[in-house]
Amino acid sequence: MTHIIHLLRKDFKRKWRNPVVIIGFMLIPLVFTVIFGMVFGSSDEQTLPRITVLAVDNDQSLLSGLFLRALTQGDLSNLIEMTNVDEEEGRKQLDKGKASALLILPKDFGSRIWDGQSAEILLIKNPSEQFLPQIVQEITDTASLLLSSLFSVFSDEISTLRGLAVKAELDNEEIASISVQIKDRIEGISKYVFPPVISLKEKTVTKDRERETDRSLSIHGYILPAIALLFLLFVCNAVFEDILREKESGTLLRMTVSPLKLNEFIWSKMIISAVIGMICTLVLVLLGKLLFSIDWGNFVTLFLIVICLNILIAGFIAFLYSFVKTERQAGATLSTVILIMSMLGGSMIPVQNFPPFLLNFSKLTINYWGIQAFLKNMLGDPLHEIGPILVVMVIAGLILASASTYFLNKNLKKGITR
Repeated sequence: MTHIIHLLRKDFKRKWRNPVVIIGFMLIPLVFTVIFGMVFGSSDEQTLPRITVLAVDNDQSLLSGLFLRALTQGDLSNLIEMTNVDEEEGRKQLDKGKASALLILPKDFGSRIWDGQSAEILLIKNPSEQFLPQIVQEITDTASLLLSSLFSVFSDEISTLRGLAVKAELDNEEIASISVQIKDRIEGISKYVFPPVISLKEKTVTKDRERETDRSLSIHGYILPAIALLFLLFVCNAVFEDILREKESGTLLRMTVSPLKLNEFIWSKMIISAVIGMICTLVLVLLGKLLFSIDWGNFVTLFLIVICLNILIAGFIAFLYSFVKTERQAGATLSTVILIMSMLGGSMIPVQNFPPFLLNFSKLTINYWGIQAFLKNMLGDPLHEIGPILVVMVIAGLILASASTYFLNKNLKKGITR
């Protein structure tokens, strides 16, 4: 342990004397955040991806068809992409994560509404998504309320229309009479509807602090942690480059004839890379708060995210170094792996825009889970919901670190003895 502490002190002093590379990697996310913020709008603007909804119409009636079409009319057509399926297929696709929600209309939907009875609609939300299914629920609730209000206000006219519908022929007087009734009813309620006499002002009050809070996610709040994760991987890589550099220069050979064990040398590199990564992350968090007014959420949870995330990054980079032999090979191979993983994990393109099959690969990346942890904390999710992600990060990081100790030890010994 004494040897590891000595190595940590030595490496930290060396990086402190020449911090240009690390500072550069740390400042680039801030520049990207500024640029993306200017391109995609202010911190109050948000762009939602299209929401895939599967619809099961067991009724196949006029009213069920009108209700489903109402969910994709006007501006909603740019937000919701609805596909009609049978119930069995819909449940299978939802289980595979190919949709945000499954909407099921019962077989007697239309007849119950015509009879003035309640009709129950089943909405099954995708548990792997947090925000998009909630939007579907709100839109469906609104459409249900509007349809219920329509039948309540025009109950007499609808009853008349239903009676006329069963007739073989309709005369002009009957059509004119019902048209006049509907016109009079619309004129009677128009002063209350256009414009509405009641408006809604939103206010969110927390239980702990009885004050207005804003938990919406700004464009800066998404971009900064996403880009920061990409460059944190490069920061860790810059620390680990010293391993191959010291092997090629002969420094590592001299270390092996001292009381220092090779495993201690490897663990010192993993620990110093995690510590430097934590410092860089906390500095970016502070700058994000000062420059972009990003609300990072609960500080204790945020601190745990920073620790667990950098443990995972250090273990992952160490594992990659177990399979490269020269500094040049490491630069080419690891940069490619980091860029591909960052692209799949959402550091370059939001994963909400990915097709379902690609989203499965995203969940195998560090970037995906790191971004999810930061976003959940920003949006006020409690620790017990973020905790499983943190536990997996630590376990995966320690497993990779242990495997790296074995493989990297063998790799370095081969290079020294040749």
